[in-house]
Amino acid sequence: MSSKHFGRAALVCVLVGCGVDPPLLGGDAGGATGSGGNDPLGAAPTCTSGSYWSGGNDGSTRMHPGEACIACHTARTGGDDAPAFTIAGTVYPTGHEPDDCNGATGATIVITDANGAMFSLTPNSAGNFTSTKAVALPIHAKVVVGTTERAMAAAQTSGDCNSCHTQDGANAAPGRITLP
Repeated sequence: MSSKHFGRAALVCVLVGCGVDPPLLGGDAGGATGSGGNDPLGAAPTCTSGSYWSGGNDGSTRMHPGEACIACHTARTGGDDAPAFTIAGTVYPTGHEPDDCNGATGATIVITDANGAMFSLTPNSAGNFTSTKAVALPIHAKVVVGTTERAMAAAQTSGDCNSCHTQDGANAAPGRITLP
C-alpha cells in the first residue's frame, strides 16, 4: 500500500486534538503530495464542488460541512436532539475550501483508538463523516482512497477534526482534511 502523509504542519487533527504539536511521518511543511503528484494543500482557496449547504440548522447529516461539528453540537445542549459525536469532520479535495462548501466522497476515514481497535467512517455526499461510537483516547486517523492514504502519525485527544482543519488552518493544521 502506498502511503501519503500530511506534512509536518498538519500534525494536529485529522480527526483530532487541536493544541498538540507532534511531528508526522514523512512529508514536508506544505503537506505530502496526493495522487497524481499535486499538493492539495497548495491550492488556492476555492469551493471545488461549486455547491454549498443552504439548509440552515435542519439536523441533516450533510449540514454545515467544514464547521466544527462537535463544538456546535456541544453548544446545542438543553433539550436539543443534536447527536453527541465522538469523531466528526469533513474531507475535501483541496486544503482551503470555505465553510459550508460541500466536500469530497470516495474516501474512507480509518480510526485506530488507544486499545488498537479500528473502525472506518464513510464521508457522505457533503464530505461529512461522523461517529457516536465510544473511542478510547488518544486516537490515530487516516484518510484512505484505494491504495493511497494520508495519515496522522501523532496520537490525538479529540475527535472534532474541523476545529483545527479550517479553511486557513488552526493550531498548526495547514488547512482542511484532504484526499490523498
